[in-house]
Amino acid sequence: MNKRPPVAQACLQSFAEWTGTQPAVVSWAPGRINVIGGHTDYNDGLAMPAAINRWIAVALKPREDKRIRVRSLDFDGVYEASLDALEAPGDSWERFIVGLIEVFSEEHALPSGFDALFAGDIPDGAGLSSSAALTVAWMNALRHWSRTEIDAWSLVRLCQKVEHDYLGVHCGLLDQVGSLLSKPGHVMQVDFRDETIRYVPAQFSNLRWVVLHTGVRRELADSLFSTRVRECAEGLRAVQAHDPLVMSMRDVRLEHLTERRVWTPRLRHLVLENERVQKAAEYFASGDVRSLGKLVTQTHMSLRDDYAVSCPELDALVEIAVGDPRCWGARMVGGGFGGCTLNLVQADEPEAFVEKVLAEYRTRFALKPRGFCFSLVGGAQVE
Repeated sequence: MNKRPPVAQACLQSFAEWTGTQPAVVSWAPGRINVIGGHTDYNDGLAMPAAINRWIAVALKPREDKRIRVRSLDFDGVYEASLDALEAPGDSWERFIVGLIEVFSEEHALPSGFDALFAGDIPDGAGLSSSAALTVAWMNALRHWSRTEIDAWSLVRLCQKVEHDYLGVHCGLLDQVGSLLSKPGHVMQVDFRDETIRYVPAQFSNLRWVVLHTGVRRELADSLFSTRVRECAEGLRAVQAHDPLVMSMRDVRLEHLTERRVWTPRLRHLVLENERVQKAAEYFASGDVRSLGKLVTQTHMSLRDDYAVSCPELDALVEIAVGDPRCWGARMVGGGFGGCTLNLVQADEPEAFVEKVLAEYRTRFALKPRGFCFSLVGGAQVE
């Protein structure tokens, strides 16, 4: 059991102040970074996520009636409804709550209504999976409270269904798997075709994980994300029409990509990105942080040029970062079109690196970038 993080403790205390009672369940789930494996999860590919020490937490106590009261500390609001007739949500966070309750209840009946309070310290809209952490923390709380037997992969699919059906984001499972199943001090080599996980130690004494926020909020539902999903599906069908032995995206090879079509660079990214994940595991095992950093930067260039999900602000942050001798490599993280970059930085002076890079970035863009140093932590917990 991981130590209860500060945001979970804050939720417990705020719940007691709000209701005058103690919660029956306290649940928390971390955000995540993704070292290698951009946009591979919904294409049966490989990826290498890890959980970071920022969380979403939920405190919950069942009621004796069918009423539901949910308070959001971050959005300063309260959602109230009946479990038998959930009211149409107004704000986006309320859509999450309604989606979570309805998706869970479709397969597993809740015994009563409840009071709940939640909060988080993951930067919102940054590409660090605050939405996945929210759904994982809630699903874990509902599973624990209702004493429902749900295996890990079934739970992450319920979380994914909320994003698909209630937010219009056709994401894969990377974010949810990273939030639920990570181990401290490890990255995960996840195979999304076989749904297997290999834990890879990531104990570099000379490395800090630094995330830089562009100041551009990432909104996947309003972006070209769904277009990329469609292009990949079209490309797979076109390859299969020429080669019946290609059963899934993992069977695609570079030699299949001879046509000059819009989907060609998309599939090229996926083929080469899967190879980069396998190489990254080797570099983690050998402690070769320099080569790992080069792979990370290659991932960004591929996401920028072949998958086309970057933006000028992300490209600038990566360019500035890799020009600093303290940085081994950098890449955009998350779905793209804004949000953050991940930077592999020498451990002795990450703060100086952040200050220098953001200062130069501000000379190019009238935005408010931020920098964070993270540790790799374990996945979601409930008590």
